[in-house]
Amino acid sequence: MTDIVTVDEDGRYRLHLERRLHHDCDRVWRVLRLLHPACGGTDMVCRVRPPSLLEYACGEIALRWDITSVGPSSSILQFSHHCPCRQDGIEEMGWWLTEIEVLGELLDGVVVTDFRRRADAMTEHCRRAFE
Repeated sequence: MTDIVTVDEDGRYRLHLERRLHHDCDRVWRVLRLLHPACGGTDMVCRVRPPSLLEYACGEIALRWDITSVGPSSSILQFSHHCPCRQDGIEEMGWWLTEIEVLGELLDGVVVTDFRRRADAMTEHCRRAFE
């Protein structure tokens, strides 16, 4: 597990999360697409390369998921979120940390019913950590 947050000298924010998952790329891809079924829209650019890449960009905000196989039944998921404003990034960090956690639970067959509550709690934790 790797979690890295950087803010450059101009205040641009980047979150990088990496998780080793005990599921193959195809399974991870299917669950990821359940969480993010649509790609595209007004002013949105996206790249989709199943089962290894999902990327959205809208203006200066970019989201990217890379899935790499590390054996017949394991993979590494790398997620990155870039945005031009530190505060906006911190506000969204809790959501992405929760989503990565929930993705792992969904892969393991857990029924998740409390995503919003968990994301709100994690967002508040991130706000306090970066005050």
